[in-house]
Amino acid sequence: MDGSTTIAISLMVSLIGCFVGLAGWLSGREKKISGDAEWRGEINAKLDIITGVKTDVSELQDEVNDLGKKVVIIEQSTKSAHHRLDEHLQQK
Repeated sequence: MDGSTTIAISLMVSLIGCFVGLAGWLSGREKKISGDAEWRGEINAKLDIITGVKTDVSELQDEVNDLGKKVVIIEQSTKSAHHRLDEHLQQK
């Protein structure tokens, strides 16, 4: 083999190596991007669940507050009824 053939073969091997390296880099990059997208999807789903739970808790707190107000009204009504019964029993 003469010098120009050796140079041509080494240049071809170098170019093939560059293409193989580039293909490997692109493949790894695509895998990383898809892995990142999957991770972000999981995080977003968890955040949606947490946000939903916070909303549910807020709604439950509102319901408990409403029930507390109703209990106060019922207690006042019961107290008033009890007072009227006492008055009625004392008149007899």
